[in-house]
Amino acid sequence: HVGYESDLGNDASWYIQGGPAIGFPDGEDATGAVSGKIGATTNLSEDLSAYGEVAAITADDWDFDSISVGVKAGLKYTF
Repeated sequence: HVGYESDLGNDASWYIQGGPAIGFPDGEDATGAVSGKIGATTNLSEDLSAYGEVAAITADDWDFDSISVGVKAGLKYTF
């Protein structure tokens, strides 16, 4: 992937990245796809931050007609 990240102001940042992906299914030839993600993080306190991300990937053979999308969110505590 190639990406870019930047600050959003006080204690927050975002990123975007994308590029080729290669899959290796069991017993099959390697497949190619395109994938990417965008996300952000923010500090809730000195020790706690929250993050979120949306990621997408095409199906086999660079097929943009069928795209899988995933979303994740969470908290990170540093001690």
